[in-house]
Amino acid sequence: MEKGTVYFFTGLSGAGKTTIGGLFHKRLKTAKPNVVYLDGDEIRPVFGEDSGYTQEERLRWAGRIFRVCKMLSDQGIDVVCCSIAMYSSVRAWNREHIENYKEIYVKVSKETLLQRNQKGLYTAGKNVVGVDLPFDEPQSPDIVAENNGEKTPLAIVEELERMLYPNIVQDPVDNSAYWDRYYKNKICPEEPSPFARYVKTLLEPGKELVELGCGNGRDALYFAAKGQKVTALDTSGEAIRELQSRGIGNARFVCGDFVNSEIHRPGSYDYCYSRFTLHAINKNQEGVLLGKVFEGLRPGGKLFIEVRSIHDPLYGKGQEVERNAYFYDNHYRRFAVLEELVNALETHGFRVEYAKESTGFAPYGNDDPPVIRLVAVKG
Repeated sequence: MEKGTVYFFTGLSGAGKTTIGGLFHKRLKTAKPNVVYLDGDEIRPVFGEDSGYTQEERLRWAGRIFRVCKMLSDQGIDVVCCSIAMYSSVRAWNREHIENYKEIYVKVSKETLLQRNQKGLYTAGKNVVGVDLPFDEPQSPDIVAENNGEKTPLAIVEELERMLYPNIVQDPVDNSAYWDRYYKNKICPEEPSPFARYVKTLLEPGKELVELGCGNGRDALYFAAKGQKVTALDTSGEAIRELQSRGIGNARFVCGDFVNSEIHRPGSYDYCYSRFTLHAINKNQEGVLLGKVFEGLRPGGKLFIEVRSIHDPLYGKGQEVERNAYFYDNHYRRFAVLEELVNALETHGFRVEYAKESTGFAPYGNDDPPVIRLVAVKG
């Protein structure tokens, strides 16, 4: 069995380890549901009355919590743990006994701690780690996260994510062979989708738009014709080669994985358009993608999503491969839950401006399934 990772956030009281570690856990959980959060202050009562604050009691308590961390990670569970764990001997034990161990030292200056002075700790000065009790400052953490106020907790967490797990996707879905056959047969409509026409009313001309999973390019070509600077990605080489052969001005077509594409450079585009593509990737891929899109958008940029919902008539058909996901009609589909998708967007820092599930959004022939539409803004 592959072992989990223990992400240990350490630092003095008031450093922000619980805020940063908690946000890190919340975002990690959207990509890897099998993750546990342990906060030092909250877990103390679990260990009973002998988990006090003498040196002996602190060492005993730290030993217990990290043995729990090891036990969970040995079973393939990721753990985010936030604690002072003030002794270097404790951190040395962690490195020796926990196979996948990442230590993040949330560091702040004494001046910042005094300014924050949570719960009056640093003015009381009695039994306070870092004041009248020693703190063995970490000498070899994996990452030092400076938190003196220059960056928001979200910005710090995004930096940690880039360093700790830039490609956390597990078992990615690959439908490229299916879509190559589909587009080669040219059975997809050529006119822009109703969603593209709706989104066009929300765009400023001349801005840069990235489309995830452009297919035969019908929406990308529509946006380009309306004055947007378009970069459209798809895994189907068949579709992309045909689009590239047209030499369309204002539009660039790229064959590749839109989840981990280099297109998501920080602050590199104004809009991101995803029509019927989120349900073509698994939950892990979705979590990584939302983080990368948030990073790629400029401030105030918007993400537009249209996706199949669990109320679609196709839901439940075929072989179930994960929660709300099925292999049917020779390819993978995952069906979204509106509330869960809104929560995932907000967890990654987006402000959801519009969210609705309805019929009438994506009629096709005699079919008119309920689908989800969302507009999310990078604040």
